[in-house]
Amino acid sequence: MQKCSFSLPTSFRDLYMRLTLLGFCFLYSSIVTGVQSECPLQLDPQRVVVRYGGSVGANCSTSVLHEGMGWEASEGAVPMTKDQNLITWRVSELREWDIKPVCYINYKIGDNNQCLIELPVTVYKTPDSVSISTVNHRGPMTEGLKYVLQCEVHNVAPVQNLTVKWYKGQTLLHQTNLTDTIKTPENKTVTHLIHPDRADDGAQYWCEAELDLGADGPQPHPNISSKPLSIAVYCAQSECPLQLDPQRVVVRYGGSVAANCSTLVLHKGMGWEASQGRVSMTKDQNLITWRVSNLTEWEIKPICYINPNDRGQCQVELPVTVYKTPDSVFISTVNHRGPMMEGKQYELQCDVHNVAPVEYLTVKWYKEQTLLHQTNFTDTIKTLVNKTVTLLIRPDRADDGAQYWCEAELDLGADGPQPHRTNSSKPLNVEVYYKPKHSSSTETIIQDDKVMLDCTVKANPAPTYTWDHLKEKSSSPVLKSSALSPGNYTCTATNTRGRDSKVFIVKSKYTDRTTFWAIVLTGVVVAVALIAAYLIFKFRFSKNSVI
Repeated sequence: MQKCSFSLPTSFRDLYMRLTLLGFCFLYSSIVTGVQSECPLQLDPQRVVVRYGGSVGANCSTSVLHEGMGWEASEGAVPMTKDQNLITWRVSELREWDIKPVCYINYKIGDNNQCLIELPVTVYKTPDSVSISTVNHRGPMTEGLKYVLQCEVHNVAPVQNLTVKWYKGQTLLHQTNLTDTIKTPENKTVTHLIHPDRADDGAQYWCEAELDLGADGPQPHPNISSKPLSIAVYCAQSECPLQLDPQRVVVRYGGSVAANCSTLVLHKGMGWEASQGRVSMTKDQNLITWRVSNLTEWEIKPICYINPNDRGQCQVELPVTVYKTPDSVFISTVNHRGPMMEGKQYELQCDVHNVAPVEYLTVKWYKEQTLLHQTNFTDTIKTLVNKTVTLLIRPDRADDGAQYWCEAELDLGADGPQPHRTNSSKPLNVEVYYKPKHSSSTETIIQDDKVMLDCTVKANPAPTYTWDHLKEKSSSPVLKSSALSPGNYTCTATNTRGRDSKVFIVKSKYTDRTTFWAIVLTGVVVAVALIAAYLIFKFRFSKNSVI
């Protein structure tokens, strides 16, 4: 930094010029020193979301003296300029998926000290098409059997903001959030397992691809739907004369379970085959019950069989879902401890321990009572697993003191427990550091015993206050207007994140009244002068006239 020097003056005019120059020198030094702790740049907006091939713009501004500022970007770069405090990065047709524009400033004379801020840019593209189909099956479906539906989403980006939703008619069945971090367009295939019954005959299934690009993205969220898939369901009795009640069971690991198997036809014997709760073949009954008091097998497949008199043996499998709620759900920050800085990006992590089956698990993210995001899983593992899910946040001053938490929900379908089983983490309290920012840069004050100059401003950490143009130094954010002389008073609030100033223009309460009487008096004087001049002129004219 250049030093402020002062030599002896040679005249009164020289003394005045030197004192003025010295004042400016110290003022500039204090400004430069004050911003060394933070890059003195402000982006507006702080994040942009733009359609691929669309137009985009963002401003970068500063309030300090500088030696040059500009934008570095693979598209829309702005050369360094010394004459402006606001420069705009602008691209009319953005065609780069992973662009990272950076605004920079050289703000410290003598040391060539440069700092920069990156503008987060999300480039998106809606899918070219969304289609639904069955996997390895054509034609009518059979009641009670499992089928896999497939949703294909073509050419979409970014995948990490994509949610695929499954519907039957207008009823939302399930949704899957993708977590890939690839920025360029991809094709994605998502599957969904169904167990159709006779009520589903003629039902229409369809899927929808939705891009949730956050609060800065388009509203409502862009979405594209598939054409509906109509299904025909044949009753299972047409093949095997057995009826299961219920047709599917959901049971907690270690819990009790039971299901009936019945027939209306004559038979040579019927029974249950299962690794737990086997029922030996009997010829004397048309209804037999599979029952287990303490189910401890994750992938059990009970089968009811019958030997009808008029045909060979046939069988029906009972779908069984064994579940366990998590031992614990825990939220934390990734690679960070302590306060967060406004405008910076952080990653939250939710750990779900010992849960099954994961294909029915949804992890939901909340800020206070507001749902932020949710993630579904497609793993088909039936046994216990641990799952970790992450969420990116960019906190601002409004988030200071906010509580984030995550929730693990098991949605086991209509046959599962209602309401759905949920386990929540303890809340994570977030502290956000942000610089002072006044609501206005100036305020006019009319002197009065009850009127104050209030420079108080919200900031974290709490700011300190300094005043310019006071006879005595003060660190108080509030001053009495009646104790001050009319004039301009600048208050600066400063903390480790930055500073902000506000100018108070103090006027005397007598100023307006004095001005009024001054105008009146001036008018009277002018009127008297005009009358006097007229009388003098008239007197002289009458004296010199001849009758």
